[in-house]
Amino acid sequence: MAGPAIPTQCDVAIIGGGVAGLTAGALLARAGLSAVVLERESRPGGYLAGFHRKGFVFDSAIHWLNQCGRGGMVHKVFHSLGDDPPEAPVLERIRRYKGDSFDYLLTHQPDALKEQLARDFPSEAKGLDRFFKLSRVLGERITGYARYMRTADTLSFPEWVGRGLQLMGWSYPFWRLVGDRDCKALSKFFHDEDLKKIFCSEPDILSCLVPIGWAYTGDFQRPPRGGSQSFIKWLMRRVGELGSVVALRTAVQSVTTDQRGVSGVKLADGREVKARWVIGACDLDALFTQLLPSGAVPDDLVARYRAAELYNSCVTLSIGLDCDPRALGLGEEMIFLTKDGVPREQHNSGDPHTSGLSILAPSIRDPSLAPAGKGTVTVYCEAHIGYADRWKTGPDLERGPAYQQLKRDYAQVIIDRVDARVAPGLKAHIELLDVATPITHLRYTGNRDGTIMAQRTTKANMKAKVAGYRTPVDRLLVGGQWAEYGGGVPMAVKAAANAAAIVLKQEKPQAFRQLCQVLDQPLS
Repeated sequence: MAGPAIPTQCDVAIIGGGVAGLTAGALLARAGLSAVVLERESRPGGYLAGFHRKGFVFDSAIHWLNQCGRGGMVHKVFHSLGDDPPEAPVLERIRRYKGDSFDYLLTHQPDALKEQLARDFPSEAKGLDRFFKLSRVLGERITGYARYMRTADTLSFPEWVGRGLQLMGWSYPFWRLVGDRDCKALSKFFHDEDLKKIFCSEPDILSCLVPIGWAYTGDFQRPPRGGSQSFIKWLMRRVGELGSVVALRTAVQSVTTDQRGVSGVKLADGREVKARWVIGACDLDALFTQLLPSGAVPDDLVARYRAAELYNSCVTLSIGLDCDPRALGLGEEMIFLTKDGVPREQHNSGDPHTSGLSILAPSIRDPSLAPAGKGTVTVYCEAHIGYADRWKTGPDLERGPAYQQLKRDYAQVIIDRVDARVAPGLKAHIELLDVATPITHLRYTGNRDGTIMAQRTTKANMKAKVAGYRTPVDRLLVGGQWAEYGGGVPMAVKAAANAAAIVLKQEKPQAFRQLCQVLDQPLS
C-alpha cells in the first residue's frame, strides 16, 4: 500500500493513517467517494501500529479494548465495512489491584470481587453493595452509549431534540459524580482506609466505578490474534479493495485553501492533491498552527485548545522474555501496581519510584506474539513530557547520550519494582528490552506532549468546547481522537464515522442515510 501513485485530485484527503484515518477512508470509499489517506510514517496505525523485534511482536500502546463486542461502536462500524474484521475475544481475568498490603482480582464475574471484599471488610458490606450496584448501572449506561454515536452535525432538528432528551436520561446516574476530585466521593461508600487503598491511584470516583461496570457488561476485550495491528492490516486491505489509496512515508506540508474554504493539501515533496474535503485525523494543534495558513484559525481558539486538559503520555517497556511469563507468576489480567503510603497525586506524577505501573503479559493472551517457549511483558508508567528537563533532550528534542542514560535509568527503576513485587526473577529472563518515552510518542504520533488520548473528559474541557468536528475553514473537518472526549479505539472509530457522515450528508445523501442506520443500531 506504500507504492500506489497518489492522485492529483480526490474527493477527500485524510491526514493521518491511524485507526481513525483508515476507518474514515474505508467508509468514504465504500460510499463511492475517492479518498486518499496520507501517513508520514513508514507503517500505518498510529498508536495501533505495533512493532516487531527479534521474533517478538508488541502493541504500541493498549491495555484492553472496549466497544468491540457485538453492537459496540467498533463492532458496528467494522462490520459495516466487511464480514471478516478481526474479532476481539472477551477478557475474563481483567485487572489485578496490587499494593504493598493488598492483592485483589477483578474478573468478568465482578460479584466475586465484591464478596471477597465483604469478607475482608465486613463492616463495609452495605457500602460495597451500593458501590457495586452503581458500577453495574454505569457500566450498562456506558456500554449502551453505542446507540448514541452520531454527532449533532449529522442530526436533523427533531433528531437533535429527541437525542438531547434521551441523553439527559442516559446521563442521570453520572450527574452527582462528575466533578469529584481526589476520590473524595469514595467516603460516601466506605470509611475503612485500608479498603480505600485499593483505589489509591484513581483521580476520581468514576475511574473507580467504570472498570467494574464494564466487567458486569462484558465490555472488556483483548486485542485480536496478532495484536491490535490486525485491525490496521484489515483496514488497509479494505481501503485498497474499495478503490482508495493509502500513501505511506507521505508527509503533508500544508492544507491549501481558497475563497470557498479548503482546496486540498500540499505534500512535503511539493506535490499538490486537490480535494473537496480534508479530514484531519492528526494532532489538532499541528493542524491549526502548522498546516493551515496564518490567521485561518483565530488566536483565541488556538489558545483555548492549548489550554485544554490532556491525558498524559507514558513510558512503555516492551520486554521479550526467554521463558513463558506464567513461570514468573503472571496471568492474562493487567496488574496495576501501587505503593502504600504514597499521596494520590504521586501515583500519576511520572516519578518511576512512586507512579502506578500497569503490567501486562500479552503473549499469555496470544502466544503468536512470541517465539515458542518465550513470552512478552509490557509495562506502562504514566509520564510527562516535561520530566527531567524534557527528558534531557536538546533544544529541538535531540536525543543524545544524556537522554539515553536517563531512559535506561528510568527503565531500571521500573524493572526493579516489577521484579520485587510482581514477577520475581524477571530481570534474569529479559532477552529484549525496548523503552519508549513521551519523546518517542511525540515523534511517532505528532500528538502534543506525546498525549495518549487527547483531551480529558472534564467539566473544564466540555465548558471550553475543545472537542468537535467543524473548524473555521469550510470543508476541513477534525476526524481523529481530538474530535471527541475520552480517547481510545472506540472514540477514534466514532470520530472517523462521524467525519465520514458529515461529508456524505452533503455529497452522497443515500449513503449518508445508510451509514446513519448503522450508527443508530442499538446494542445487541
